[in-house]
Amino acid sequence: MNRLLIAASIMIASGLAQAQYPDRPVRMLVGFAAGGSADLVGRVAAQALGDRLGKPVIVENRPGAGSLTAAQAVARADPNGYTILLGSIALSVQVGVNPGMAFDPAKELAPVALIAQAPNVLVVHPGLPVRSVSDLVAYAKSGKPVNFASSGVATTLHLAGEMLKSAVGAPNMAHVPYKGSGPALSDLMGGQVQMMFDNLATALPLIQGGKLRALAVTTRTRSAKLADVPTMLEAGFDNFEVSVWFGLFAPAGTPRPLIERLGREMNAALGDPAMIARLDPLNVDVMKSESPEKMGEFFGADIQRWKKAVAEAGVKLEGN
Repeated sequence: MNRLLIAASIMIASGLAQAQYPDRPVRMLVGFAAGGSADLVGRVAAQALGDRLGKPVIVENRPGAGSLTAAQAVARADPNGYTILLGSIALSVQVGVNPGMAFDPAKELAPVALIAQAPNVLVVHPGLPVRSVSDLVAYAKSGKPVNFASSGVATTLHLAGEMLKSAVGAPNMAHVPYKGSGPALSDLMGGQVQMMFDNLATALPLIQGGKLRALAVTTRTRSAKLADVPTMLEAGFDNFEVSVWFGLFAPAGTPRPLIERLGREMNAALGDPAMIARLDPLNVDVMKSESPEKMGEFFGADIQRWKKAVAEAGVKLEGN
C-alpha cells in the first residue's frame, strides 16, 4: 500500500509540474558560435518561444564537433523541458559521415518542431581571380592552393566543400575547420582562406557589401535574393543540392505533454507576422512541421538521404 501511495504521489507531483510548466527560464543550446545562421535563427526562435511560454528562453552557444557537443549536452540533460536544442541539418550529416558513432541523435533526442530553412552559397575572397565555378575549378586544377573554410568538421558547409573537391579532382583543395560560421567568414574576408560554402543568411550582407563574391547557390533553383547567381546544378554539378534546416529538439524521454506544448507554441509563433518579419532579414524561410511525429519522420528521412549522399560522393573526412 505504501508503494502505491508513493507511486501515486510521484504521478501527482509530475502532473502538477507539467501543468505549471514552465515556472523558470528554459535553456536553448546552439551547437555553433555566435554570429552564424544557427545562432541568429536560434535567438529569433528563443525570443518568440519565450513570449509564448511566458518565461525567457535563454540561448547558450556550445560550439564543437559539428554541433554534436551541444546535442549530446541536451541528450544528457534532465528530460523536464527546461533544456532544448536548436538543431539543424548538421545532425543528419553527422550520422551520415559517422555511422558508427556512439551518440545517436535519432534515438537520444526527441523532435519537437521545425523552424526554418535556408540555402547555402559558394563564396570566394574578392581578390581571388575567379568569377564563376568553372574559373574556380580551373584555378584549383592549376596547382594553386585553395583552402576552403567551414563552420566545423562534418557540417553541411564542410561536406559541400568535400563534394566539390571530390567532383573536380583537386587534391590541393584543403579544408580549414572553424568553430562556427562567424570566425570562418572573418578569415575568408581577411584572405587567410580562399573559399567557403556558407548559409545565405550570414553571407548575403557580405556579398552585397562587396566583401565576398558569390559563385553559386546550392539549391535546385536560384535564390530571389541573388537572382544573377547560378545554381551548382547550372554550373554543371549534378545532384549538388545542400539546403539547411533548423528545428527544436528535447532530450529523449521528455514527457509527451511537454513535447506537445513546446511544439504547439513554436508552431504558433511561426504563424506570427512579427516572427516572420524577424526571420526575413536572416534570409531564411519558415519551415513548419504539423506535429512532433511529422518532424521525426522528416528527420529520419533526412538522415537516410545524407547517408546515401555521402556514400555516393565517396567523401572521406579527416580522421575517418
